[in-house]
Amino acid sequence: MISLSHLNKLTFSIIFITIFNLNCSFAEEESIDIWKKQEDKSKQINQSIVEEEKSNEITESSFISENSENKTSINETEIAETQESLIGIFDPKKNNFNLNMWEKTDGEEIKKILNRIDKIKLSKISQDILFQVLFTNAYPPLKNLDSEEFLKIKINWLIKRKRIKNLETLLKTNPEVGKNSKAIKYLVNEYLSSANIKSACDKINFIDQKVKNIYLEKFKIYCLINNDRKDEAQLIFELLKERGFAETFFEDKINFLLGVTDQTSQKVSDKNLLNFYFSHITSNNFMYEPNEKTNKYIWKYLSSANLIEVNNFEDESVIKTYEQAAAEDSFDTQEIFKIYLKMDFNFNQLMNAEDIYKNLDNYKARALIYQAVLLSDNIEKKIRLAFLLKDLFRKDEIFSVYAEELTNILESINPQEIPESYKELVQQGLNLQLVTKVEFDNSILHKSKIIKHFLDNGKNLKRTEKDFKSIYKKIKKNKKYFISIKDIVVLESLAADGITLPNELNFSELSLELSIPKNLQNLTEQNQIGLVMLKIVEIIGEDKVSDLDPETIYFLNKILNNLDIKKIRNNILSAALPARM
Repeated sequence: MISLSHLNKLTFSIIFITIFNLNCSFAEEESIDIWKKQEDKSKQINQSIVEEEKSNEITESSFISENSENKTSINETEIAETQESLIGIFDPKKNNFNLNMWEKTDGEEIKKILNRIDKIKLSKISQDILFQVLFTNAYPPLKNLDSEEFLKIKINWLIKRKRIKNLETLLKTNPEVGKNSKAIKYLVNEYLSSANIKSACDKINFIDQKVKNIYLEKFKIYCLINNDRKDEAQLIFELLKERGFAETFFEDKINFLLGVTDQTSQKVSDKNLLNFYFSHITSNNFMYEPNEKTNKYIWKYLSSANLIEVNNFEDESVIKTYEQAAAEDSFDTQEIFKIYLKMDFNFNQLMNAEDIYKNLDNYKARALIYQAVLLSDNIEKKIRLAFLLKDLFRKDEIFSVYAEELTNILESINPQEIPESYKELVQQGLNLQLVTKVEFDNSILHKSKIIKHFLDNGKNLKRTEKDFKSIYKKIKKNKKYFISIKDIVVLESLAADGITLPNELNFSELSLELSIPKNLQNLTEQNQIGLVMLKIVEIIGEDKVSDLDPETIYFLNKILNNLDIKKIRNNILSAALPARM
């Protein structure tokens, strides 16, 4: 076994370089200055300690960075450096944006509106627009928000919403993201807690070689051991100690895994997920009882690694601990239903569950009704029990545990077998709209086949012009026809897309009484595309577009036409205009 303490600096350099050359893909990630002067070592130690003491749990942070400062002036050098960073996922052309969509916006305004939006439960279309806006490749603002802080905002947004795949895409396409240890640590913990060690180790490859994070460095050492590269692991471990790192628990586990020692402590450490994982894989007889204070990643790992053993079904506090952990998204909800299935009920209890459950503890009542749902072959009874179980979960404010399972139960039922009196209830339970397809009404302009233009993203202008002529001819004959606000929306959008409209149809006069909020009008004229789009997200908020009033649809449409953002406009109109059946 290699011992650095017996090597002089020259010998160590030769060994170190040789081994790194054998596998440069990993070596390039671990750039360490072994010739650092002794007087700088204390600074490195302090930095390592600070990193280690930082929360091992990813917290949902506000969009407003704690260290943000107002920067009232930026010199040319700062601008040049800022504009080198185009960190995103989407090409600006995808949604008719551009690289300078944030250039004229004050960064403080962006942070304020994002902080407000963060407090709204956005509808699907609002969240989709926000995602497209935040992750379009574009330069950061020139004022009060540099690329590094903007990147943190984007990473925090993905982490809070658990968009793991999007975060991985961001890392793969933007090497600069590897400088953010929080992003890497989040991915490592997500995969490690899922007992997917290979994927967790793969994420270490994303980290920038200059990043120093004790948690990630310790995991990197383990990954080398796991990949049977123990010599490299030993070297990096020794270098870590040379920097002043000292942790008895980790050293004990690594020496055991390296084969330096043949025994290791059997004490279980739940200080963080990595310690807990080491405790599990090095234990002869692993046992651990989680509680309400247990780290959410450890809960997830217990479930993923099949380490859950619930034998005492009479202890309500134990079951409630598991249910609460699942409600807080720290424990796999499916494990709760596995626990329910292990509880013993006799034939009479199961057959008369709708009466028996009333005399049971809440968790036992849920278990009884769940088993009864699965056993029932009567569709009406199954549906009734499924929604009774929904009420029982809501009673203890843990419905999130049951939401996915309710969907699974309802989806397992043949729609043709659902009694008529239960169809609407089932559709509500599945959160489905009572519509399946667009129904055109050619007697009304904004409901006619003309709106195929927006549904198809304006791909066939000739068809649209032909459709318009036939629809307009029909409407013109109707002397009582009244041009509505939604009709004006359609006409202005067709004109913006280059569709030739009759001269006699002076829709601009019809829109004189309609207006755009002054602040949005000013931002549009200043071409502050990014900020305008954030304002639109805030305006739509948690609403469905189909529920917005015509005046709101009008000014949103007018703004998007003025900014030439046609694809998002089409998405909004496709939701706002069609009648569906």
